[in-house]
Amino acid sequence: MVIKLENIPFVSIVIPTTGNVKFIKGLVESVSKLDYPKDKFELILVGDEETELLRINSKRAKECGIQTTVKYEPLAAGKKRNIGVELAKGEIIAFTDDDTILKEDWISNAVKHLNNNNEYVGVGGPNFTPREGLPFAKAVGRIFGSKFLFSFRYTIGHAKPKEIEHNPTCNYIIKKEVFKTVQFHDTLWPGEDAEFDIRLIKNGFKILYAPDVIVWHHRRSRPIPFLKQMFNYGKTRAQVTRMHPDSFDIRYFAFISAFIFLMTLYSISLSEIELPVIGNLDLMIPIVLNLAYFTIISIAGILVGVQTGKIKQGLYAPLVLFIQHFGFSIGLLYGFIRKP
Repeated sequence: MVIKLENIPFVSIVIPTTGNVKFIKGLVESVSKLDYPKDKFELILVGDEETELLRINSKRAKECGIQTTVKYEPLAAGKKRNIGVELAKGEIIAFTDDDTILKEDWISNAVKHLNNNNEYVGVGGPNFTPREGLPFAKAVGRIFGSKFLFSFRYTIGHAKPKEIEHNPTCNYIIKKEVFKTVQFHDTLWPGEDAEFDIRLIKNGFKILYAPDVIVWHHRRSRPIPFLKQMFNYGKTRAQVTRMHPDSFDIRYFAFISAFIFLMTLYSISLSEIELPVIGNLDLMIPIVLNLAYFTIISIAGILVGVQTGKIKQGLYAPLVLFIQHFGFSIGLLYGFIRKP
């Protein structure tokens, strides 16, 4: 459907940033290449403080004819998004992160879906790994597209729009009127977008996943930063579950449960405790179970290598999977154990 010129809504692109992410240059360049009329959208950057990167790239955006506003507030990302919405002139808010690259038709496709599906207040889509990403980062992107912890919103395998319970804010276009009812949590980070969507849906709103609303999202390119990211995801998932007990998902606890079960078997076997009926537990039982897990993630690595045709991605995939499971689970435990 072609949107008539007089019916094109004004869109405000809102981006929270520290101002120190080098990828912001690529983001601004992609904003300047959007096929949406430049007089019909604006760019709002909410940073911690003025930095050289933020100054240079906000200037670059203005030189490209983009209406640009920069606000400095050293706050959590959710609060920054709320501030961006307050500053926004648009009836539609387009959220993304400072390390993304936007497809040229990102806004136009999102607006098309919102116009064609009036029952939905927001739309998002896949976020892929940029071509220039390092092999480890690409392996992360590939695993994020699996169902090991994350849902299909990261993948390209769904050809039709579909109702979904959560769109990450690296790729989320939403009607401004929603913010009269629901706003982002002021201090929760990361996970503030998941918590936002929980309340959004509880208030009767619906959101859409559309495969043609596309951004490319830079991933962590080294194991330690990725481990920290997954730990933080787990920690805030525990916080969100505390806030909304009905959002509990058994998948998040699968690795922890398996780990505790395996350690229990090792303890029983090594201590030579006699169990009823079974007697002494053979040490080979937990060892075989351990090997089975590592075999499964190794097979996943082979599949990634075959699918991508890249040996390095296939070799990194098992490590990515283990870090994902381990880091998220440790963060989840920490989030539940520590005092709110």
